Amino acid sequence: MPTPYDFGDFLDKHSLGTVMSPGKCTITGHERVKAWDVKAAKGQTGASSSLNGDPIGQFQVVYELSPEPDDDGLTDFDRWTDFQRLIESTTNGPKPTALPFYHPDTARNHFTEVSNAGVGGFVYDGKGGATVTVKYIEYKPPKPKPAAKAAAKPGGPGVNLTGYGGSTSKPDPNAAAKAELAGLLDQARKP
Repeated sequence: MPTPYDFGDFLDKHSLGTVMSPGKCTITGHERVKAWDVKAAKGQTGASSSLNGDPIGQFQVVYELSPEPDDDGLTDFDRWTDFQRLIESTTNGPKPTALPFYHPDTARNHFTEVSNAGVGGFVYDGKGGATVTVKYIEYKPPKPKPAAKAAAKPGGPGVNLTGYGGSTSKPDPNAAAKAELAGLLDQARKP
């Protein structure tokens, strides 16, 4: 069975959309936590807890950018400009969007689509390279609220919505049973 060490450089990169990240990346904070509501018992010892679901996940990636050109003659800094635009594209419009994100470690914790939660500035290392920290947030658009169950109001006396003099309310299929029950209740109340 392969170990993470067998993948070598593959663990130093991730994909965002269809683009591989520039430089070397280090991902942190990608753990999954559960939202527990813990309540202390009043006047007693102990506590109780209830699970409130899964909060939105967040993590950060530190990119180490090198000034050395690769086989294409481009440096990590050259690639970073377009990559930063791609990250920022998720929050530049009127509504945030998400892009697929893949790294074996984040996939293991079920992070599949992310949006921009903040792009840091360059921190130079004094050797021509730099690091940039980017925060990502899992994006889950709001689900539409289900329509409230509304009951139609029957038309009152003199209300004619059909235009033909007929009533718009449907006849009660239990009207005969209700009338029989009312008659029996009246009989039972008599001395």
